[in-house]
Amino acid sequence: MSNYRKIQSIHIAPETMMGPIKLRQAFPLQGMQQVSPFILLHHFDFTYKPNENNFNVPPHPHRGFSPITFMYNGSIEHEDSLGNKKVIGDNEVQWINAGRGIVHSEKADKEFIKKGGRSQGIQLWINTPKANKMDPPSYQPITKKEIVLIEKEGVELRLVSGKFLDKKGPAKSEVFTAMLRMKEGSNYSFSFPKTNNVAFYVLEGDLKVNENIVAKQHSLIAFENEEAEIKLTASADAILLLMAGEPINEPLVTHGPFVMTSETEIMEAMRDYQQGKMGFLS
Repeated sequence: MSNYRKIQSIHIAPETMMGPIKLRQAFPLQGMQQVSPFILLHHFDFTYKPNENNFNVPPHPHRGFSPITFMYNGSIEHEDSLGNKKVIGDNEVQWINAGRGIVHSEKADKEFIKKGGRSQGIQLWINTPKANKMDPPSYQPITKKEIVLIEKEGVELRLVSGKFLDKKGPAKSEVFTAMLRMKEGSNYSFSFPKTNNVAFYVLEGDLKVNENIVAKQHSLIAFENEEAEIKLTASADAILLLMAGEPINEPLVTHGPFVMTSETEIMEAMRDYQQGKMGFLS
């Protein structure tokens, strides 16, 4: 048998409530605070009738990390304190680097509300090293045309960020993320540097990992740090988010939308937001 990268943990993401919204939270959980540099993963999946969608997240701040939205189905409208206003659709990504502070809102866009349909995606928070937490904020909408599509029989890998094979994702980040779709019976193998933390989340379908481990829908699978490949075989049509990156070996202190390295920095973030230093939505 081939030398596969060993699985460190596997679990089904439990349902949780974010205000009135029910979604899946793969981490942080008790026993798994993070898969550094990844510090939060939410999976949302709703189906709306025409004119039924009332999704609306009012303006709120972020500092010290990158909140990313990967849209697999549907569309969403973003607006922020930098003056950006943009709709991203299926197989598109919204990449925010909050840096020293940004205020943004998200809501269902008008066209999607009219027609209804499925809205499914991932919100992934990626930590930022202390040295860069106070960099200027940025917003990057990444369209279908910009995302690097890598295909083999029955497999579509959309490279969003980082390097993979001889390709580079369009997001302004060295961390690897990719949206993966696999047809039943297809397989795909890949490997990352030993120092990378590697994980993936199953939005839909069933898989075999490294030939004999079953990963069902809503599974989060994290791997040991070793030099070996990972093999996926789709037992049914499957949709995944792949993640890999160098861990950030620094203290992690979070408070709501702020991710810093100390309580003092959190207090400074709260003060700066209250004083309007993170900007406003017009």
